[in-house]
Amino acid sequence: MKSRSIFILLLTATPVQNNLEELFNLVTLLEPGLLSTSRRFQKHFVDRKDKLTPKNVDELHALLAEVMVRNRRSTVGLQFTRRWAKTEYLSPSAPERELYRDVTEFVRSRLKTAKTTEGTPSGGSLNRMALLTLQMALGSSSKAAAGTLRKVSEHPKLAAGDRKKLVNLADRAETQDASTKADRLVRLVDEFGDKMVIFTQFRATQELLMTRLREAGRDVAVFHGGLSRLEKEAAVNRFRGPAQLLLCTEAGSEGRNLQFAHAVCNFDLPWNPMKIEQRIGRLSRIGQARDVHVFNLVAAGTVEATVLHLLEAKLNMFELVVGEIDMILGNLDDDREFQDVVADLMGRIHRCGRLRQTDRQSGRTPS
Repeated sequence: MKSRSIFILLLTATPVQNNLEELFNLVTLLEPGLLSTSRRFQKHFVDRKDKLTPKNVDELHALLAEVMVRNRRSTVGLQFTRRWAKTEYLSPSAPERELYRDVTEFVRSRLKTAKTTEGTPSGGSLNRMALLTLQMALGSSSKAAAGTLRKVSEHPKLAAGDRKKLVNLADRAETQDASTKADRLVRLVDEFGDKMVIFTQFRATQELLMTRLREAGRDVAVFHGGLSRLEKEAAVNRFRGPAQLLLCTEAGSEGRNLQFAHAVCNFDLPWNPMKIEQRIGRLSRIGQARDVHVFNLVAAGTVEATVLHLLEAKLNMFELVVGEIDMILGNLDDDREFQDVVADLMGRIHRCGRLRQTDRQSGRTPS
């Protein structure tokens, strides 16, 4: 015998993530018609020029109050320490800029024909995920880019011309030892002088930073998904004890309590603010007795610098519609997945110089 539901309760920490259409869909599940039709909702509550910007916010809040209850920390009596976030824009060296320009030019040109599905099409063009992973690796370090370039170049269906370009770029990336971001990290560790968790998405970058920091005389514990359970526990215990630094991949952003430290450095940023929040949440949680410092490092004049402004727009949208959130990006000097938004953005930029021009127009000053 079929039963019909009388009530529905939805629990979510992210009622809006990429755009306001997600919020419309959730509310319509709860109360069909409350926000009218999708077309009318878009017209009345979403800025026509910028889909990340809501309008008529007070009216939207009043409607949401009929179906949504948000439990804030202040409401339930949880008091977390404050967060202090700072994003630093760093000027890359000339070799870094040249490599970044050439790889980004390759990625951008291939995005025009890239497929959104997994695998490489018969024509030999790469899929978007492979291209965006390559772009993210490039924003992390030359060493991470070298490995990703090499891996992409080995795809059996890749066109011969693309394979040759990728191998040449991989050779250049492997021989490039300079890293402006790594230099800044070494200085930042000295300036802060206390325990710090450093996150990167790439093992090659993690190995580079481990070498640089140990050469600088720092005691470093390393945590990544390739470790056994006991090895992971040993890394955390070492960080709790003598080690000043814990170098983590994304494997360290979930299920770990690191309240005994109070600083996080995002050496490279995931293109999703909720993943950044997961990282910070390892320290900024119940039991943290001190304010938490968050440092974000990004190279000026890169796609990553532009991504930061998209991330900030997403966070502002969430805050306007749902309510206040903790600071995770700091004061910047200045129904698609977010990676697709980035891909489309890159496709509209004709040359890397346009990114630097955008930086100047937005008033950002590289440090």
